[in-house]
Amino acid sequence: MQIERKEQLSLLMDGEFTNEHIIDEISHDESLQSYWHRYHIVRDTMRGHLHSSALTLDITNQIAQAIATEDLYNQLADQPDINATTPPKAENLIWIHVKDFFAKVSQVGLAACVTLGIIAGVQYHQGQTDNTSTSPTLNTVPIGVNVAPVGGIHQQNDQQLLEKRQYDKIRLLVQDYELQKRLNAH
Repeated sequence: MQIERKEQLSLLMDGEFTNEHIIDEISHDESLQSYWHRYHIVRDTMRGHLHSSALTLDITNQIAQAIATEDLYNQLADQPDINATTPPKAENLIWIHVKDFFAKVSQVGLAACVTLGIIAGVQYHQGQTDNTSTSPTLNTVPIGVNVAPVGGIHQQNDQQLLEKRQYDKIRLLVQDYELQKRLNAH
């Protein structure tokens, strides 16, 4: 019976079948309407009249049916019964707070230990470099610039005096080089 209806639809599309009864059936039956639509797409494709905008995928009905049949509030088998549960004891709540407190204190203690280790390592490394090398590991002061100590305390020792003399010597050499370069350029 269904195959017969499809053949009648095909004949109706080709203009070879003019039964008004089939037109009434198409208007009331959604499956025949979908076949009618698909047959038109196939015919237009074969003739080369089909545009890409005509091929729209309409799945709204299927989604609406899937949502309607979906059980959104299914009960899980392993959920506890609300009436059977007992509130926690006060001593358990205190233990939870104590554990949280010790966790936070241990985090702060760990951060303090790491900071202390870094500071001690930097001071130890600076002490080692002062004894073995005359130039600092990380020199952030530009050549020829004198930096005053923090707090206005001015400490001059032999090492600082030697470094100042070296900086002055380098500054004078750079100035002499620039002057020679200007003189030779003309």
